[in-house]
Amino acid sequence: MATGAQVPNSALTSFTSIIVASFGFDTLGTQYLQIPGGAVQFLALLAGGFICTYWPKNSRCITMIVANCICIIGAGLLVGLPSGNKWGRLVALWLCYFQGLGFSMSLTMVSSNVAGYTKKQLTAAVLFTGYCVGNIIGPQTFRSSEAKTGYHSAYIAMLVGYSVKLLMVVILYIYMYSVNKSRDRAHAERGELSEEEEKEAVEQGMLDFTEIDNKGFRYIL
Repeated sequence: MATGAQVPNSALTSFTSIIVASFGFDTLGTQYLQIPGGAVQFLALLAGGFICTYWPKNSRCITMIVANCICIIGAGLLVGLPSGNKWGRLVALWLCYFQGLGFSMSLTMVSSNVAGYTKKQLTAAVLFTGYCVGNIIGPQTFRSSEAKTGYHSAYIAMLVGYSVKLLMVVILYIYMYSVNKSRDRAHAERGELSEEEEKEAVEQGMLDFTEIDNKGFRYIL
């Protein structure tokens, strides 16, 4: 998921100027036309934080999915729009800045849904490795031979990256939702927890049990 999310990252950071220039804008335009993209990212992060704060129940994955769908629309338009439609392609690029919200949500999912010190550290390391791999792959999709035609290969790579990320988020959501429901059913069948069972669930959380071993754990969706 982290790799898929970061393949498009170079397009929105290091290569933004040459992308905007390839649309047909002048040198000054390539600078000030990046401002709306930053504004989109800023507002998306604020909106996502607001939604997950005031509607905290099962809203994180949905927020990630919505943000990623917007990115897919933007990347799809970059791939499909004709090269002469520079304003349409520019707006499509701005839509891709919703990726900042999706990636931020993925970091909170790791911190909230992975228990156990060793597993948490390992998961963070794997996530960072995926982040690095994605940022290595991304720049390789920008080919100098496509400078005049608009870096079509890079746009396809962005679309693929966002699609892979969306698929992974949906799979993760289904898995966590099913585990929560399964544990809720088991809890309902047993009835109310005894004082000893409640104490054991708390102790397992304090003793660095993973979310798989601690049956009292519920994933935050």
